[in-house]
Amino acid sequence: MRRAAALLLAGALLAGSGCTGGVGGTYRNIEELQIVEALGFDIDNGRVLASAATGRDASGREALRASGDGVDVTSALRQMRGLAAGGDLFFDSTGHILLGEAAAEDAGRFLGYVERSGELRLDTPLLVARGGTARSLVLAAGGTEGDAPSILSALEDRVLRSGAGFVPGCAEIAAALERSGAALALAVRAERSTAGDYDTAVPAGFAVLRGGALVGYLDAGASLGAGLLLSRAGRAELYVSGAEIRLISCSCDIEPLWDGERLRALRISLSVSGSLTESAAGANLSQEAARAELEAAFAAECSRLAELCLAASQALEADFLGLGAQLERREPRRWREISGGWDALLPQLELHVEAEATLLRSYGYDDPPTRGKGG
Repeated sequence: MRRAAALLLAGALLAGSGCTGGVGGTYRNIEELQIVEALGFDIDNGRVLASAATGRDASGREALRASGDGVDVTSALRQMRGLAAGGDLFFDSTGHILLGEAAAEDAGRFLGYVERSGELRLDTPLLVARGGTARSLVLAAGGTEGDAPSILSALEDRVLRSGAGFVPGCAEIAAALERSGAALALAVRAERSTAGDYDTAVPAGFAVLRGGALVGYLDAGASLGAGLLLSRAGRAELYVSGAEIRLISCSCDIEPLWDGERLRALRISLSVSGSLTESAAGANLSQEAARAELEAAFAAECSRLAELCLAASQALEADFLGLGAQLERREPRRWREISGGWDALLPQLELHVEAEATLLRSYGYDDPPTRGKGG
């Protein structure tokens, strides 16, 4: 993959040179290209610390790890380029940008750099190192046998498939900050791997950004609640009344409740479906009452997760779910006339969550338990 990216990048350099008779001074030997796949930023004593890692390629070339520091992002990257051994650093294929916790407190600064950069892509996922630094993960994750890019890619896939279901990129985060004043970024935490003597990265909920600054975190339950409320949850597994249920789909609808021109509350309706993957011995869902009871418990658990997320949004005074933007689109005139404005109203607004759940598949639990010969 890295070699293919290098070939494409080399072709782009040739095409952009404007030379038809030769490669001229823009030529770069493919063997010299170092495709940065993980890029980290920290702040320490007012200085920006940059760190970068490449992945291993099919040729067996070792991953490159590099770092630099400066008074700003540009100077930190410039120093890193100057100190990096083993080839030219290119950032066009960066797969993840990681902010240390101190840097996340000034996240808007780094988002602004990405937006203005001629190399970094706006769709690159932005992660926050919860309780730690980006440098410790980018430079040390994987030890001598692995590398940060592959670890972060596997983590992202896990979140998308069986977690909250979304990993926001820089453009999505910047747009949410502009539209709603708040946004979510995936949080990660360094942990010692059980597969070897090295650090790895694990999901650590979501970082909550308000006005471009880190103001708090969502833990695992509230993070899954965010996925449900945004209709983006992955196929997470929920333990409900002695049964394991895997989410299949979710959708959310918001209805404003008015007293005249005063917004009294929001009714938030979830519709979820799932499959039963495991249940207590002897479970029999062929009986309508038993199935209805389990579906009600499934719905109650989804409501609980959504309420955790909404409570965090109100406590942090951060509309990272974009509730206000939805209300504005639906009721623009009434929105403009909200007394004190939406930001002042959100923390004290009544939020009523209701959920409807359906088990689409139960994999044999519809049949009565099989008895042995002596039964």
